[in-house]
Amino acid sequence: MCLSREQPRRPPLSLQFEPRFCSNHVADLSAGCSFGCIYCPFADIAARRIGVTQPTAVDLSSIEALPAPPTVFLSPASDAFAPQAAGRTHALLAHWLPRGTVVGIVTKGVIPSVTLDLLARYREQIEGVAVGVSSLDADRNRVLEPGCPPAAARLDNIDRLAGHGLTTSLRMDPLFPGLDDDPAALASLVNEAARRGAWAITASYVFTWGRYRRRLRREPLLTESSRLLTERAPMEGGQAWSVPLARKIDTYSRLAELANTHGLRFNTCGCKDLRVRDSGLCSASCRNTWFLAERTGPASTPLPALNAR
Repeated sequence: MCLSREQPRRPPLSLQFEPRFCSNHVADLSAGCSFGCIYCPFADIAARRIGVTQPTAVDLSSIEALPAPPTVFLSPASDAFAPQAAGRTHALLAHWLPRGTVVGIVTKGVIPSVTLDLLARYREQIEGVAVGVSSLDADRNRVLEPGCPPAAARLDNIDRLAGHGLTTSLRMDPLFPGLDDDPAALASLVNEAARRGAWAITASYVFTWGRYRRRLRREPLLTESSRLLTERAPMEGGQAWSVPLARKIDTYSRLAELANTHGLRFNTCGCKDLRVRDSGLCSASCRNTWFLAERTGPASTPLPALNAR
């Protein structure tokens, strides 16, 4: 007799409106994330909340019952193009884009060609695709982002996206002090982004707290960086340890100048340090405000019928 092991129950697709961080609808296509970035608390928090012990793709069977949101961000606690998520990401986009949903994506994965073609067919609805690379150092990336594709493969996304006429940016997030923010290293990454056809640079320093801060402190590669996380930064939703504000302003100003020399825009996520956002020294938004400015109507409003599932 052949006995089959019962498969773990997949969590249902959850579509929520997040007013604090990006004033947008958000969705994850997996609970947990196989990229395993050691600095990311969100995948672990989501997996523990849902009760899964390994990255698990969501169940899309409820998608027909969910109204297509006006805008959506993929993904706040996972990666839309991690192996478990990529197929479902394509299915979700194929369902919502024809219904008018405007989409923003951040990824450290490699976008499948079939999904790239789909995005290109609806390019007027693609708020932007941000490609996450904070360092070209392969040894660093293997330790901190063990499940991610190599930096070169991720950067190739920029060429492919730009070649399809899609709005794309380089996202240098998180930056670790003393490891990633050397001026020459920053300049090299900005040069790569410009050469490949990016339109903007987004950068933010690492932030951490509690058990996730202790995890970073245990990693030998981050010994120096951890010692430099000396200031509690006010964030949307609370506080977290990060570098002093002066270091952020200095690095972001340098990056803004580098971006400007290449005709690129610069942005940082204002939710990760409210002081940076309030300073007005640089664009500090979780959304592509330049894209939104060209559209009529509000950026996004919550749909009353959409609740966490």
